[in-house]
Amino acid sequence: MGETEDEPLSLNLFQDLIKEWDTDHVQNNYDPTEILHKMADILEKETNVYMASDPDPFEERHPSRVDPECQLGLLLKAYFKKESLVQEVFNHYMKENYFTRAGLDQSSFNLNVSACRLVLDILPGLEIGVLNDTDGLISQLYKWVSGKLEPLCSYATGLLAVAMELNEVATEAEIREKNSKLVPEMLARLRELQDEAEKERDQARSDRFKRPFALFSKSPLKNPRRLSAEGEVDGVGKLSNGIVTINGGSGGKDQDGELVLGAGGKKETGGGGGCKKSLERSGSGTLAPGWPNGIMSPPRSSTENSSSSWAEMELNVIGHFEIFPVSLQASQIFILRLLTPLAEYQDFLSLTQGSRILEVLERYINVRETRDARLAFEALKLLASLFCHKKFTLEWVATGGLSLLMQMPRPSMAATGSSLCLYYLACDDDTMEKICSLPPHTLQDLVKYCLWLLECSHETGRQYSIMFFGLAFPFRTILDIFDASDGLRKLYNTISTLSIISDRDDDRDSMSDDQEFMQRQSVRYTTQSLKKYVEAHLAIRVEEEISSDLTRAGGSPQPPHPSYKPYRLEQEQVTEHIFTLLELMNYRGRWEPIDRLIKLGGIQLLLQVIALSYDWTYAGRAETVKCGLDVLAVCSVIPRVQLALCEKFDLPDESAVGINIVLGTAEGEIVPDSPEVQRAALLVLCHLLCGPVVRPGCVKHTATPTPSKRRGGSDRVKSSDEVINKVWECVRANNGIMALLQLMQTKAPLTDADSIRALACRALVGLARSSTATQIMSKLPIFNNGVLNMLLREPVLQDKRAEHVKFQKHAHELIEKVSGPMSRKNYENNDITLDMLHRASVVANTRIRYNNKQLLQLMHEHLVLSGLNKTAEVLKNESDFVPLVDSSGGSVPPVYPVRSMISFHPSHLNRRMISSPTPSRPISTPSRQITSIPSSRPNHTATSRQQVTTPTRPLPTTNTNRSTTSTSIPIRVNRPTRTSVPTTPTPATRSAMKTMDASDQSTSKALEQVGDTKHEVSLGSIVSDFLSSQHALCRNPMTTCPEFDLLLPHKCPDQRSRRAAPLNFTSRYSKKSLFPPYGGPDGSKLDRKLVYSRFRPVKSFRAGGDDREENVFTSCAFSGDSQFLFAGTYMGDVKMYNLQSSEETTYQCHDSYVYHVQPSRDSKLVITSSSWRTPYSKLWSVGDFFDEKKQFKDEEYLEFSCNVQDKVVGTQSDAVATIYDLHTGQLSRTLKPTSSNGYSRNRATFDPTDDLILSDGVLWDYRAPRQIHKFDKLNQTLSGVFHPNGLEIISNTEVWDIRTFHLLRTVPQLDQCQIVFNSGGEVIFGLNLEQELEDETKFETAFKTFDASDYSLIATIETKKSVLGLCSSWDDQSLAVVEQGNGECVESAVRMYDVGRLRAEEEDQEDDGEDEDGGPDDDDSDGSSDGMGGGDDNDDEYGEDLSGSGSGTPSEDDLDDPDDEVDADEVEDLDDDDGGTIADDDDSWEDIEVEEEVGGD
Repeated sequence: MGETEDEPLSLNLFQDLIKEWDTDHVQNNYDPTEILHKMADILEKETNVYMASDPDPFEERHPSRVDPECQLGLLLKAYFKKESLVQEVFNHYMKENYFTRAGLDQSSFNLNVSACRLVLDILPGLEIGVLNDTDGLISQLYKWVSGKLEPLCSYATGLLAVAMELNEVATEAEIREKNSKLVPEMLARLRELQDEAEKERDQARSDRFKRPFALFSKSPLKNPRRLSAEGEVDGVGKLSNGIVTINGGSGGKDQDGELVLGAGGKKETGGGGGCKKSLERSGSGTLAPGWPNGIMSPPRSSTENSSSSWAEMELNVIGHFEIFPVSLQASQIFILRLLTPLAEYQDFLSLTQGSRILEVLERYINVRETRDARLAFEALKLLASLFCHKKFTLEWVATGGLSLLMQMPRPSMAATGSSLCLYYLACDDDTMEKICSLPPHTLQDLVKYCLWLLECSHETGRQYSIMFFGLAFPFRTILDIFDASDGLRKLYNTISTLSIISDRDDDRDSMSDDQEFMQRQSVRYTTQSLKKYVEAHLAIRVEEEISSDLTRAGGSPQPPHPSYKPYRLEQEQVTEHIFTLLELMNYRGRWEPIDRLIKLGGIQLLLQVIALSYDWTYAGRAETVKCGLDVLAVCSVIPRVQLALCEKFDLPDESAVGINIVLGTAEGEIVPDSPEVQRAALLVLCHLLCGPVVRPGCVKHTATPTPSKRRGGSDRVKSSDEVINKVWECVRANNGIMALLQLMQTKAPLTDADSIRALACRALVGLARSSTATQIMSKLPIFNNGVLNMLLREPVLQDKRAEHVKFQKHAHELIEKVSGPMSRKNYENNDITLDMLHRASVVANTRIRYNNKQLLQLMHEHLVLSGLNKTAEVLKNESDFVPLVDSSGGSVPPVYPVRSMISFHPSHLNRRMISSPTPSRPISTPSRQITSIPSSRPNHTATSRQQVTTPTRPLPTTNTNRSTTSTSIPIRVNRPTRTSVPTTPTPATRSAMKTMDASDQSTSKALEQVGDTKHEVSLGSIVSDFLSSQHALCRNPMTTCPEFDLLLPHKCPDQRSRRAAPLNFTSRYSKKSLFPPYGGPDGSKLDRKLVYSRFRPVKSFRAGGDDREENVFTSCAFSGDSQFLFAGTYMGDVKMYNLQSSEETTYQCHDSYVYHVQPSRDSKLVITSSSWRTPYSKLWSVGDFFDEKKQFKDEEYLEFSCNVQDKVVGTQSDAVATIYDLHTGQLSRTLKPTSSNGYSRNRATFDPTDDLILSDGVLWDYRAPRQIHKFDKLNQTLSGVFHPNGLEIISNTEVWDIRTFHLLRTVPQLDQCQIVFNSGGEVIFGLNLEQELEDETKFETAFKTFDASDYSLIATIETKKSVLGLCSSWDDQSLAVVEQGNGECVESAVRMYDVGRLRAEEEDQEDDGEDEDGGPDDDDSDGSSDGMGGGDDNDDEYGEDLSGSGSGTPSEDDLDDPDDEVDADEVEDLDDDDGGTIADDDDSWEDIEVEEEVGGD
């Protein structure tokens, strides 16, 4: 670095020495002492050069990582590459008997000295664990230290100090024993050396007085450093007088030679900093070896010694350290280094008795006297270790040592070391209380000194000062002085000037990993300190507001908090204080500290830190984000902050809304697997959403939806209700409802799920005060299907029951806001209405009757399953009944008497054949399962065939809409009120019917409360209670009921109008003349239900060619004239089949699979879309060939307009929609939303009138064009399509009203379904999206049909093959389905179905059933009779809500049923099994197809 072209670099000299050693060390009688000294000389010279760049004194990294061009780093790398040299030094040269073992009569002392010196020089690049791993080295070092032979004693002390930094070494019993003797000796020797050094300084001071200008003499006597006779070190050439380029520490030089300080990256040409600047200097004066002649100090900002030269200032700033020959300074430094790691242990206290170690350190720290910053730095490190013990901290403050710490030269190593001591002092509250009791001027000096450290010291000095403030902010005395000194701005600048926060990519990309880490650490510590700062001010402001409030109320104010006592707040206290401030603080009141932070741009900076931390990967990321969120939580009290969080701000790569970032953090997107961060983000949302609508000093306005328009724009100060309405709207617009609902159902992480649920629910309670949000939430399934009630039952982790209680409290508040006010506070009977009271009265007056033989059957079954076979046999012999199980526990098919229609399950209303020995048609109901055996679904076909000859017991089904617990209906027939009643049995077990222990207990407790001593609990009373509870679930209960059935759920028939269309098709058809055109109300719906529950496969189209096994079909579409069928393939082809002749024509359209094909209505144009390679979409003209008309490069999806097909709308990435005119081929509209929903399967589409466009959940007016409304995102996948009626939008399960933008209903069966309407728009076909698994993509093997008028499920059609796509013909008489085989058979085909026709074998079975029954059924053979996947009639209990109303969700009075969710699944499974599938027998599709194709031809 300092060599000229005539003189070799130190690296070359060092490598030559290594080569020389490598050649000579194998010789006999080789003495490496001299060559080791030469190596050490070069290393020490470059160490001095490295130190001249003023690196961070706490720097522990390899010099090459600090400065890649550093010569010292290169030397260390060269040394450690020579492994043989390293091993030889440690294993042999540091042995005191090296020459003796070699057979030489020679002392090894000089060799040991050179080896120890060399090891001390290589310490910056040494893994210190090597010292402990080298056998016998630690013991040898202790021996040399006790020998007191210099310089070996001092070198051994220095090496022993490094070894003591290893915890396993320092805590070893033998080492502790040796240290107990060594430490007092070291303390005594340290005092001796200090006295000796002081004498030398007095002598030198006397000499300087005699020759006051000797400093400027050319004589080397002005400098006490070691010089050779020629002014250079032996074996090392003298350095030239060149200029040194300095690139270390916290600063360096820019290209113009100006000094650039690390604090904020500002250039300082005239003042302080922790580094030196190169200045031209005459080379006549000779410095010590290793020190370039061109180095001088920049003039300091203070007036002290402002005209001093670097030669005078050098010892004050960075000090000097010569270890050969050993000086007094080096010996003292080695001892201080040895004591530093040992001082942290408790044993050290007893060893310092009487040593007055603090006095010794005070003399070292007084740099004005010692003139040695290096020695002072080492003493400060020891002092910081002593501050681990409260005894020393209190004594230091009491003796006035604090002022001494603030008198360090600025800048200097000692000043950086003092920051560590101040940090350790702040760690103890008692010490800080004593500091706060010091005179005000001392505290002002302390704060100003630490603020200077924030800007001017080394990196670690800045960090220690930041941490000092973080610990000192809770003390109001320090806090007030900090604010008065403009400290917040300086603290803010420690982050704002960092390169990782910079908007310029070049600044971030040019940083090394180490620089990034250090800057991230700075951000971490600063956010921690800011958190303590705002929390301290929060405690102070709350104290003031409470006192003012008490004074206004006429009470006595609270006693003031002592200024020297800290404000310590737990997280719950912080939250409580924030809500207190929201309620008490004047809306327009000023809060100076937070206002100052806002003015500085702190809110945007913190949001930027949170957003950018997504890409940071280091251990402190979670803590950084959490502290930033905690600061925002306190600042959210201020309306300006609330509004700022609703606005967009710029990030380096994009722009984002503050609340969107907070929501993403709450969902775990920013910092995954960090529940602390999630809780912090949720708390911010709680403070924003749950604050009072009308705050003190603000008047509520009558209308608040559009405050900015009403009050003259957003520049004016808004009222509190306007602000909170904007916050609510912003949270909704950023999909907050979906995010919070998902968090409210989280189950991970296990230990924190309960607290996350509670906070998410609390935030939803605040959001539910918005009428728009309440309307949306009231239609969501979680509030209607019993899921929320299931979450309320038990905590995720039993140990977190306290958090679960909070969740229950907030959940009941949420239910009250969404479902209406509660009438009672115990949350048991909170949904009582007049209608329910009437129903309860009817139930109370109903006579409960049941078949005693059925009760005996259940008793017999219970005895058999309990192993009491003899007792069961006696019961069977004494009573004449057919057992449900035989003596071995196996199922015996019972024969049931004809039952009343009232006791039938709704889905069995039309199935008289259940009571007949030979049913007219197969019914797929699993046989009864034994409760002690895990339930499993029986073989579908086997069960069906078995029922043809032997009727099995029908599986008990439950009503998802009426399966509420009895807590909603406390009235019972002649029974005391009970808190719980057994629920309807499940298919796998009938514990609710047989096990009544819980009911007995609750009944007995109720009896004790009511005091009914005449009534005794009996089996009859239990059964009566059970049946009355079932009766209470009926929507229209009847007072006079026939005999109840114990083996099937009970349901009273629903009311029907006399003019209603009959369920039976024959009766309905005959009434068409009386009630045209459909035979009565709902006649058309029943017709659709009949037609679209029957599909008959008639023809299959398979790909031809050699690659047909790989080239599977992916999509299909009928041509406008219904003459052709288009089918897209995986390899990018489009195949066109003639429906009459089955002729196949193939066209190569894309390079990857075609997932969308759409012909125009006139069959002249065809759109194809692919997803992998550009162009993604193309427009083709269809004639004799496919002619490409236009390519759409970026449109991933394309479709025609609906009314007049003169336009196409395309979907690009980032939620952009494009509209092209087909006449001109030009782009006419580009629709880019201000904020998108980010649906993964967004597809832009026109409404039926072509006036509106829906893209990514955003509704546009094509004519304007302008953005009309953004719908709330409640799913991640589907953006939605328009209903053909033009009034509704269907987005996954949600149905939105276009006129009011209200959520009309939810249809759970449409979850993750791609929907296709038939041509008439009356029926919806639902096709489940593919499921992306780890190793494959899975498709469902069925599709669903829905009534488009009310979204009721008509049928679920099982195909036994994966369904990839479907389309309906223009006349709605045919349906094409893309099917692909599963498992080994992966054959792909497009299968055509006739709509409204049963399969051939089903028709045969139906005819056989009619013959055996003597005639047709008395009802329809539609979805309700053959069970087409839940196609129940509209008047049954399931169809009422799940199908009839289209909401797909249970009613409000079903919320408390504990078995609601399970029963709903079982009912759906039962309906699917009960004839709900077309392909439900063993016949293969191929056999059927052959028959049908031949027959069709």
